[in-house]
Amino acid sequence: MIEVEIRARIENIDSVKESLSSIKAQYIKTIKQEDRIFGNPKFLDENTKIIEGGLSARIRTVADSSKVEFKEIARQGGGVEVSADLDDVNEGIELLNKLGFKEAFMISKTRDIYKYNNFEIALDKVDKLGSFIEVEMMVNSKDQVDKAKEDCLELLKKISSEAEITIEKYGDIMQNIINKDI
Repeated sequence: MIEVEIRARIENIDSVKESLSSIKAQYIKTIKQEDRIFGNPKFLDENTKIIEGGLSARIRTVADSSKVEFKEIARQGGGVEVSADLDDVNEGIELLNKLGFKEAFMISKTRDIYKYNNFEIALDKVDKLGSFIEVEMMVNSKDQVDKAKEDCLELLKKISSEAEITIEKYGDIMQNIINKDI
């Protein structure tokens, strides 16, 4: 499966929730996620950001459940993502280290998840970064990516016309903050 998403910074999360209600998007749940982000030097640029087409790794923990995930970085959407459940976070860290990945930082967020037709919509409050909306859908093949991007963008405009679209991943934004502090 290929994840296609549009991400945008939003100022007023409550007005976006009202828009979601008006289109009858279904609220699913609220979760707290902690992502431990790992980088591999062969996929990093001079600013320690993952290069386009490179792989990032993360260990995502939600409640008492953890997964190790590898994600192809496609800032315009359409990257391949693979994940596996972890029984022990330390074993996941050890595996990533053996593969050359080193822990870079943690991203903590509270995510409200909604469903609307074939879309998943996430409203994120990300520690240190602010509030964002992600509109995403999964497709089966690369030839479906462009149409899926258009559909995600159309829905985003319907929900939040003032949203400021960004192609940067949360990891890119966090790395920018870290680079400024160095």
